[in-house]
Amino acid sequence: MIRSELLLTIVVIMAGCTRNQPDNLFSGSDHFTPKKVVYADGFTLQSGIHNTLITIKNPWQNARNVEFSYLLSDTLKASRIIDESHTLIKVPVKKVVCLSTTHIGFIGFLDQAGSIIGVSGKNYVVNEDLRARINNNQLPDVGYDENLNFELILNLRPDVVLAYGVSGSVTNTIRKLTELKIPTLLIAEYLEEEPLAKMEWVKVIGELYGYGNLAAHKFDSVSAMYNQLVQLAGRTEDKPTVLMGLPWRGTWFVSGGKSYVARLIADAGGQYIFRHLDFKDSRPVSLEKVFEQAMDADFWLNSGDAVQKRDLLSVDLRFNRLSPVIHDHVYNNNNKMNTMGGNAFFETGVVEPEIILSDLICILHPQLLPSHQLKYYRKLQ
Repeated sequence: MIRSELLLTIVVIMAGCTRNQPDNLFSGSDHFTPKKVVYADGFTLQSGIHNTLITIKNPWQNARNVEFSYLLSDTLKASRIIDESHTLIKVPVKKVVCLSTTHIGFIGFLDQAGSIIGVSGKNYVVNEDLRARINNNQLPDVGYDENLNFELILNLRPDVVLAYGVSGSVTNTIRKLTELKIPTLLIAEYLEEEPLAKMEWVKVIGELYGYGNLAAHKFDSVSAMYNQLVQLAGRTEDKPTVLMGLPWRGTWFVSGGKSYVARLIADAGGQYIFRHLDFKDSRPVSLEKVFEQAMDADFWLNSGDAVQKRDLLSVDLRFNRLSPVIHDHVYNNNNKMNTMGGNAFFETGVVEPEIILSDLICILHPQLLPSHQLKYYRKLQ
């Protein structure tokens, strides 16, 4: 223990003298041991006696050979930014700013929502305790993307800002926060292809709060339930076909066969009609092509902002000819919303994949889960 504390002291001193050589701080001086990461591809965890090394890999779309490293320690006197890619963070953190509602889901799963001192897009927050604070002007909105209020974030004095990036432009945000000496940690669960891989990012959040073991235990419990449900659905010979989404401005953005939603449908014992498309993101497909594939689909799920079937017809009257509409098999993942459009599916759904999967099995194979009540999905009337 004395040796470990001495090494960490040397590490911190070195940080002031070798700012252009961050590898000296993060390369095994404390004999790091890998921690178990089962499904996620976007991060690794390594542990020392008082330290955890988090490495985030390629945290935005089409990133290549990009890494951010965070050395977490409960013996640091204060956090310190070495450069834009290397940060020392004192843990456990007490004050956090979240730039995505998904981050709120992770933190709430660990019963730490009280630590959140700033959010991005307050109208979309569903968490009831946070909504009460927002309504009482006790939880500020820090803005989003290029409209972030850096002065407000600085005044909040967070221990860490949880950020995400759809493109490399997020480095502009990181650069500005680095200049302000505010530690920023990138969370990129949205890039994962599997539901359990997305949820496994709770382990990163757990390490920030000193609850790494608790996060791992809760993840193992959920993953066990999820995999039991996959086995249950896998026993059915019937594999209903599923259409997903809704067109926007005349174009249907279709998720590929390697996407998160495609995996969910497969795990629930269904067949996504575009499972043959060899990509994981969403790409534009003409309405005519979708109609060609979807005319005889068994179910239509995740139907945009629709709350009734007539909302679909207001987009395109031809939807009346689709089999799911004719046979009353249209469901949307907007069953749990706040009054301003915030959707729990995108907040707490990331840490409840077993419930989302139960919803889908109940829809596609109701005989398998006869007592299940839908939580995230609702049937459109």
